[in-house]
Amino acid sequence: MSDGEMRRLPVGDDQAVRSAKAAQLAARFAMANGNVIALVERLSDDEWARPCEGGARTVGQVVGHIAAGHLIIGGIAQAIALGLPLPVAARRTEMTGAAYNARQADHFATLTRQGALRALRRNGGICARFIAGLCDAELDRTVPDIGGMVSARQEIEQALLGHMAQHLAGIREAVSSPGPTQPGGG
Repeated sequence: MSDGEMRRLPVGDDQAVRSAKAAQLAARFAMANGNVIALVERLSDDEWARPCEGGARTVGQVVGHIAAGHLIIGGIAQAIALGLPLPVAARRTEMTGAAYNARQADHFATLTRQGALRALRRNGGICARFIAGLCDAELDRTVPDIGGMVSARQEIEQALLGHMAQHLAGIREAVSSPGPTQPGGG
């Protein structure tokens, strides 16, 4: 990944047949990203500013985190699929991940809905195109992980789609109940 964008790198066989499984995964990803976009488009200013997921970040900051996560987690899936060294993001511990998320929350403190929607559409499109272009061998390629081996398909399903689903649930919970309008507020 360079300049925050995943790039389709050449694989050994330029004639590799694109995978129906990859097309299905790309469609699932695009649908999930579309669900996030649809929710963000309906949010009021009050909902955008509400505390989310324990109150350390606002709904808007979590939306920015989702959009950024597309490229971070997508970059890990790309490295696995193409047999490249894993990016630094793949080697985060829980503690370093929490510190990164805190810095990221500061960065997204002034993110507007329009900026978030642009990022979701751009980063989501990059990921969906990357996923759709994979062949079965790339989806099935594995690397060692803490819990055993992980394939590119598993990284896409569990990490990329799971990340989005987890945070979307947190956003829905935050906007479905009345609450303070600033993190840490009463």
